[in-house]
Formats: sequence, structure tokens, C-alpha cells
Amino acid sequence: MNDDVRNRIQADYDRLLKILPTDVRKKLQPVVHEAEEMKMRFGLPLKIKHHDRWHKYPELVIDQGHLTDFRSRFDEIRDDNRAGIDGTGHRISRIPSADGKGTDGFNIRIARFFGGLAEVLRPSLHTHPSMLIAGLAGKGKSTLLRDVARIIAEKYDANVTVVDTSNEVAGDGRIPHPGIGEADRYFVPVKARQHEVILEAVANNSALIIVIDEVQKQEEAEAVRGLSAKAQFVATTHGDDPAAIIQNGPLAALFHPTPLFRWLLMVREIGVYDLYDMPQAVQGVQGGRTPTPLESFKVRVQAVETTAPTLPEAGSRDEDELKAPSKAV
Repeated sequence: MNDDVRNRIQADYDRLLKILPTDVRKKLQPVVHEAEEMKMRFGLPLKIKHHDRWHKYPELVIDQGHLTDFRSRFDEIRDDNRAGIDGTGHRISRIPSADGKGTDGFNIRIARFFGGLAEVLRPSLHTHPSMLIAGLAGKGKSTLLRDVARIIAEKYDANVTVVDTSNEVAGDGRIPHPGIGEADRYFVPVKARQHEVILEAVANNSALIIVIDEVQKQEEAEAVRGLSAKAQFVATTHGDDPAAIIQNGPLAALFHPTPLFRWLLMVREIGVYDLYDMPQAVQGVQGGRTPTPLESFKVRVQAVETTAPTLPEAGSRDEDELKAPSKAV
């Protein structure tokens, strides 16, 4: 991996650390390269997930000052209560209060970059690029999807477009995350309009392969079905059981009357996958049989090595540089 990519990944961590309240930043900074998620909840201790385990910091209880300070440092929260950080794949989720008007906390999903996560899938993807990637939340579907997009784009170049709903795949900002390689990117400004953006990507961007994160709703599945004659799709969805996914009513258009994907990939955790032949899996489920994987993979996961971020100490930072105009929480 070249220095430009390494520097970009390093900058991703720095941008996140800079917008955190000082005491929260100090807790995250030593583990940021391994961290997966962070929870800031009013009246409760800070929690950071790393090495697949939640760690509680009882000495740091989140108060209203933390929430107000943090909210002042990033831009608009979208209609799905999510926001991003410009130039990164980090995702911020707002936790609304009981009346829906206030904010009780934030979840921060920390984008982690791994090189070569999808390399074991290259033969399958080059045989046929259409793949549905499924798994539970936090198991690495979006991380893997980014590398799948890179591999497909190496073969199909500008004909690959990422329709990026929460900007976790290609990141916020005008320059896409380097992890998607030569793939193009379309923003989804309003989550409820994702299916419309899929249509636009095919009509206006000459996309032959569409990469979508989080296909969950009936209208999204039907949009994919409606465009299947013009484009092929790579997508993620939620679930850990192939039969339950295939029988999921809102997603029926993806599988019936014929499956739209060549492959089904179940992500058990980062680097651990089961690969299914989708038509065979659908046929098996329809016949009351449990699908059997074609192959199972366990990839040695290596994060990009970067130097530990060096940021100003509390009290020495330039507040005008680091802090955006105040916004209500």
C-alpha cells in the first residue's frame, strides 16, 4: 500500500479524535487503531469496543457538556439520525431522547481499513461479480464491501458505482475513501430515497455494477429487481441465517421468482466467511433443505499499520481551529 493511502487512513483517525471532548479523546486515542465502536450515553460511563469486546470507563461518566461539545463539532444529522465526518468512513448515530426532541447520546462506528479482506473472493467475483453479503451488525460487512468494490473495480473500472447510504463505504466528503479503488460513488442524501438514487446511478452514471450497503426495505429490493436487466448488484443485508434471509418477506424480490445474486456470502466475523451458490441456496430453502456452503474462509486480518495519532493536549489546542460553530443538541 502506497504512502498516500497510509496517510489518508491516518488522517481518518485524526479527524475523529479532533472532534471528541478532550477526556473522551484521551480514552480512545491509545486504542483507536483497534477500536470498532464507541458509546456516549448521558449519565453512563463511556464504552469503547475493541478486540471484539466492550470496555467500560467508570471514571468517565458522560454528561450534557460532553454531548453538547461533541454535537458542535460535526455537520448535519440526516433523516436516519446518522452523520459522518468529512473525508472518512466513520459513522455517528444520534440516540434521541424519549420525546424525540433532545439527544441522550451518540454511537460512533469507527471505520477500520484492512487490506486484502476480499482477496480470497477474487476468483468468485471475477467469475461473476454479483454477491449478497450478509451478517449481524458490527461483524464487518461494510468493511468487507469496500474491499469487494475495489476488486470488482479493478476488472470493470468506471462501470462500478457505490451507492453509499450512510457514507460508511466510501466516506463523507468529496474524495472517496481509497479503499474502494477505482469504483465511483453516489451519495444518498436521504435514506428514504435510497431506491431512487439506485435508479439514478444506472440512468445517469452508466453503472453496470451497483454496490449498495444495507438493503433492508421492500422498495429497495424491488428497485434492485426492476434494474436487474440493466445492472448487476453487490449488496449487504442484515442476518446470520441463509434460510431466514431468503425467506425474509421485504427482501422477497431479491430471491423470487429467480435470485438476482450469483453468490451469498455470510460474514461470521471480520475475515471469517461462508460462501454459498445463491441459486442452489434458494432452491434448497424452497425444498425445505438447509443450504450448504461451497467454501468457508478464514482470512488473516491485518490492519494498515500507522503511527499513533499525535494531537494537542487539553488546554493547548486551538479551539477556533478544532471547533465548529455551536449547534443545539
